Amino acid sequence: MTRLLAVLFCIAGLSSCSSKKNEKLAFVGPQQIINGDTLFHIVPKFTLINQNKDSISNSDLAGKVYVADFFFTTCPSICPIMTNNLVKVQRAFKGIENFALVSHTVNPDFDREDVLKEYAAKMHADTTNWHFLTGTKEAIYNTAFHGYFANAGEDELAPGGFLHSEYFILVDGLGRVRSGYDKQGNVKGVYDGTKDQDILQLVNDIKRLLKENKEDGQ
Repeated sequence: MTRLLAVLFCIAGLSSCSSKKNEKLAFVGPQQIINGDTLFHIVPKFTLINQNKDSISNSDLAGKVYVADFFFTTCPSICPIMTNNLVKVQRAFKGIENFALVSHTVNPDFDREDVLKEYAAKMHADTTNWHFLTGTKEAIYNTAFHGYFANAGEDELAPGGFLHSEYFILVDGLGRVRSGYDKQGNVKGVYDGTKDQDILQLVNDIKRLLKENKEDGQ
């Protein structure tokens, strides 16, 4: 994961050693220049099912700043920590309509809609703007890798039998993956969902994106 992101930053020309505090958040992923216009990576189209059996696609998130992650309900290690931290993030933006959370299960054969709904209630998640998504393994794993540059899949050596990263991915209202900077001024790329410092930065960076959205009329 780290190596992949480093390559993507190089492609996009995002790495820097200078202070970035006053700049817009970075764009994560490859970019193209066509007819003088810069085209940034956009999360590819997907259609999955949430805990309420509603079909959720990119269009449902259009114009919204959202945070994506990958987990599974029977995870014996980091998933509860990650979900608890997302609850904290959600509470920081309570009542803001153009903000959402999107959690993808990496074990969709077990984590069907009713299981996800029960898990959400157990974790005290407000599902008015938080989608716990299931679907086919192919759809979820492809979305993870090609959309968010995240690891997701079956792995008999991983805790619980499934591999997924501990990272949260920040996405803007146009479906572009965005990121703040570390203390050295380098692009973070992702936010560690198990670390308090990363959660604090994520909250601050979400505020910056929401302000950007408002300024851009999204």
